[in-house]
Amino acid sequence: MRIVQCFGATEKEVESGKFNIWIGISLGNKYFTKENIKEYILWALENTKENVLIVVGDRLYAIKLEALDKYNKMRAFQVAARFGDKKEQEVNEIIEELPKEKRGLVKIARFRQVTDTKYYEARLGVLRDGYKNNEEFRECVINIVKDIYGKSIHTLTDEVIDKLAEYVLIELPVYLNGAYYHDSGKTGKYYECTLYPGLGLIDELIIGLHNGSLFPEIAKKLKLHNQIVIIEGYAN
Repeated sequence: MRIVQCFGATEKEVESGKFNIWIGISLGNKYFTKENIKEYILWALENTKENVLIVVGDRLYAIKLEALDKYNKMRAFQVAARFGDKKEQEVNEIIEELPKEKRGLVKIARFRQVTDTKYYEARLGVLRDGYKNNEEFRECVINIVKDIYGKSIHTLTDEVIDKLAEYVLIELPVYLNGAYYHDSGKTGKYYECTLYPGLGLIDELIIGLHNGSLFPEIAKKLKLHNQIVIIEGYAN
């Protein structure tokens, strides 16, 4: 794994197994081939504290399909779910290729499974309120949308920007305090360290909110308590 940047901890701390690692798979990101996902998983298994969580971002992809491709809400959900199923199957195939003792260390979750807590909903409410009522925060989120989608072939009308802003807002709480996941009947836990191929303005916002250097009033209301780590890394 080629590590380019590491925020929130040193690379040495990560490699010491201090954090549980999660990998968010963006369904619209062509980097997430089966081969690259496998490299990510192998690296994560070597460096995680206990196990590895793979999060398939189907709900987020549905928002993108609705905003940019003009799908109605139901069709966007169905198409995103189908893409998510395919990507989950790829991950399962990778797991089956692992040594037997490693297979149980890789967990797979769909996006809804890491957002189904009152803490997530409370933080999302804070962020939505900030987008609605804090002009500077709203402008920051809009700039993130333009940074990600400004070079696309799609026209970013105010309506489209608002829909894509919801994508950003829904994603933020998971990154701000870690991805929370629990197996059926088991106590859940947070995965604090995440690996992604490329960082941008959204990561600057995450780090700034987490340490209180950006939008301190909003940051205080979020009540974040976990140390988080964001790594920019690429499969060799």
